Amino acid sequence: MKKKPINMKEEFDDNVSQNYHQRKINYLRKRRRIRRLEITLMRARAFSRLIFVVLIIVFLFKLANSPQWYLKPDIFSSYPNNSLEIQGNKIASDKQILEQLQTVKLPNKPLYLLDTSSIKKAIFNLSPVKKIYIRRFWFPARLKIVIDEKKPALFISPSPKAAPVAVFTDDATIIGKKFLPLSNSKGIYLILTYDDYYKWSINHVKYLIFFSKLLESVSDEKLVYLDIRNPNDVFVQLTNVKLRLGELNRNIFKRSKRIGAVLSEAIKIKDNIDYIDLRWENSVSIKLKSKEQKMAEEAQKAKELQSYIQKADTKNKKI
Repeated sequence: MKKKPINMKEEFDDNVSQNYHQRKINYLRKRRRIRRLEITLMRARAFSRLIFVVLIIVFLFKLANSPQWYLKPDIFSSYPNNSLEIQGNKIASDKQILEQLQTVKLPNKPLYLLDTSSIKKAIFNLSPVKKIYIRRFWFPARLKIVIDEKKPALFISPSPKAAPVAVFTDDATIIGKKFLPLSNSKGIYLILTYDDYYKWSINHVKYLIFFSKLLESVSDEKLVYLDIRNPNDVFVQLTNVKLRLGELNRNIFKRSKRIGAVLSEAIKIKDNIDYIDLRWENSVSIKLKSKEQKMAEEAQKAKELQSYIQKADTKNKKI
């Protein structure tokens, strides 16, 4: 029996066909795995996005309902505290401001919805307050209150040795005794009077301020006090000398301006001068101290010196 001759071409074609089908099958399997992986990754990304959105919503909900947006109920019960800051007050004390704030009932609202007009209204009950600025810090909720106070201009007292009983500001507002003593009395003139100063008009207050400034200007000295306890016989105490100006009328400005002509010479003998008399329109005279006045002043100085020594000795013993 003869062997069938081998057809090399057919065998080669069969091998090529088998390899092609095998490669195609491998490619399709690999592509299927890649596709499955892409679908898995796509589903994982979608799921992660969903989880992220849910977490964001939960976070925003928690943040919106956080107690940090609300002022503490006891914010005005004590001061200082972490939720309240008060600045600018030099006349009204922190305690007095806090007493006014305690009358305010805060609504249960986030700070960004809070109306601060009730807080301002309460603080405006204090006479020294001129303007109020309230800054709100939303998170965590806290307040910063900046107060602009009126400028004190006149001290009112019945005697140069007595403590002031009231203060007038430059707009004629009366600052009562509960705000005294002031931490800084620089630039405030002392007025001695027995009048019912509560009835003074704004023009009268401005008149006294202007007159006090005029006296310092024409004399180039500091005004210690202006004594109008007797409006028909006004006295002025400057740093070195005392003036007697007479009646408090329109001509008092002219009489006051004459002090510059004699003041430099009067200061040379100031220890012997009782006062410079400017009551008359066309003349200036000097009233010298009597022997009794000099002796009384020396006795007073000796008494003050003795008191100072005793206080110093007491302090040294304590040390």
